[in-house]
Amino acid sequence: MAYVNLHEKLQQASKMLKEAQQAVLQAGGQNLQILEQAENALNQMENELRNVQNQAGTEATENPQFQQAFESLHDIRQQVQEAQQNINDVL
Repeated sequence: MAYVNLHEKLQQASKMLKEAQQAVLQAGGQNLQILEQAENALNQMENELRNVQNQAGTEATENPQFQQAFESLHDIRQQVQEAQQNINDVL
């Protein structure tokens, strides 16, 4: 896989992760539907990152941007789960 293609995919992943995080923040732990949509988007993003990893191999996994994307994915997923738990606790 060419470095440029890897870079483009990682840039796209970064943008999508930021959008998912914005959705979680906007939901404010009060809108379960938005949180579920964010969780679905995160699952899709994880699949995309896994595909990039499978295609690029160590070129991807050694890339700091790739590592950052996976860390962000994990952090945002944790925020979603905490917000969902807060909603469920209220219900």
